Amino acid sequence: MAPFFFDDALVRLVETLSERIDRAFVEEGVVLRDASGRLTFVANRPARDESERQSLGDALIAALGPYARADRPISFKGDGGADPVLESPDRLPIQLAEGFCRLVDRRIVGSGWLDTPLDEAVFPPRVVFASLKGGVGRSTALAVAAADLARRNRNILIIDLDLEAPGLGHLLLGPEEPPRYGVLDYLVEDGLGGVPDALLPDFIASSLLTSAGGGRVDVLPALGQRSFDHPENVLPKLSRAMLEDVGDGGTHSVAEQISAMITRITRREQYDAVFIDSRAGLAELAAPAVLGLGATVLLFGTAQQQTLEGYRALFAALRLLAQRDKDQGRGAEWRTRLRPVYAKAGLDNRVAERFTDDLYELYSEYLYDSEEDSAADSDPLRFARDDPEAPHWPLVIPFNQSFIDFDPCRTEGQLLQPFYEQTYRSFLSGLDAAMGAEGAPKEPEA
Repeated sequence: MAPFFFDDALVRLVETLSERIDRAFVEEGVVLRDASGRLTFVANRPARDESERQSLGDALIAALGPYARADRPISFKGDGGADPVLESPDRLPIQLAEGFCRLVDRRIVGSGWLDTPLDEAVFPPRVVFASLKGGVGRSTALAVAAADLARRNRNILIIDLDLEAPGLGHLLLGPEEPPRYGVLDYLVEDGLGGVPDALLPDFIASSLLTSAGGGRVDVLPALGQRSFDHPENVLPKLSRAMLEDVGDGGTHSVAEQISAMITRITRREQYDAVFIDSRAGLAELAAPAVLGLGATVLLFGTAQQQTLEGYRALFAALRLLAQRDKDQGRGAEWRTRLRPVYAKAGLDNRVAERFTDDLYELYSEYLYDSEEDSAADSDPLRFARDDPEAPHWPLVIPFNQSFIDFDPCRTEGQLLQPFYEQTYRSFLSGLDAAMGAEGAPKEPEA
């Protein structure tokens, strides 16, 4: 047998069983992929006899080689452990070139990208600042947006979820201003004894963006003063912060824990918006912010091929989640809240047009409903390429040399309107619109 790799295994399984039985047999069952990548097929009927179980198992082992779970390549309805897989809400509908199957994908790392996205928007509106790579001005844009909203008398809560590379605390809080605890502490303690309401103020500090007569900007940094005092505990805490909370009340994902944390804090104080800085890339730490908070997700990137291929990998995974939602009778409106940001944009309009074309093609292929879906859907998710209000239409931040050394704590005036207005006004207006009528503030009266 010629060697093959991960990308070929699921296709071979579907082809093998379709040829040995038929396509309906495959489509009605579920493929279980374990944490190492090995496959088991769970048939949605009892085995006719032991010879069928043996022959199909031998065929899968022969076809899949190391990608077959040799001790149990096939199970049937009624076998121990089979029925929960057949009924699992985590089944992903997978359309292959020559067939269809449903897949339950067991992961140790990256399981957060399989969580059911939170479909409903929340209030106060949440905005996630995300990117696939660092250095695209994500945190700078967050700081500018918060400063602009505070200037317009709005109260903003900023949360740093970039736990592996924290930076917002240093960007927005002076060296003597960090709170006692940070997000890292909250997630660790919440998974053990919980965080009492009386301690919540110890997780928040007021930012230098808070100005007399304007709105308030509070910061919940990734790390608090206790972590600075005990840096030897940061990595041990980080290894435990991203664990599911398993207790008497059931299992709570990291996204649910973070969302509950935000809700608790926003109930204590009146905020008009919550800005969340996410971990860059496609690692596990980024998934809760992108999928689990009911937020508008701003995807910062440059007009380069590496950005587009990163989006393709992300959107292809998200398409499966949208298909699973629709397969189980849920809406998938969360797709409309994924908004690209064309960061460090140059002056060449041809590049901007090409980038918009590329984004439209990606959204159409992976996030918008297909023409076939649209024919059967009374309200399909589809947009025209030139619709400036469509999700694929990028918010634009032009490149400005002045923001390369952005450090507002140590450089006076970098968060005043005259400094950022020309570069960021288009982005800020688009952000107002993305946040909706409730979140879009008005200019202060003169």
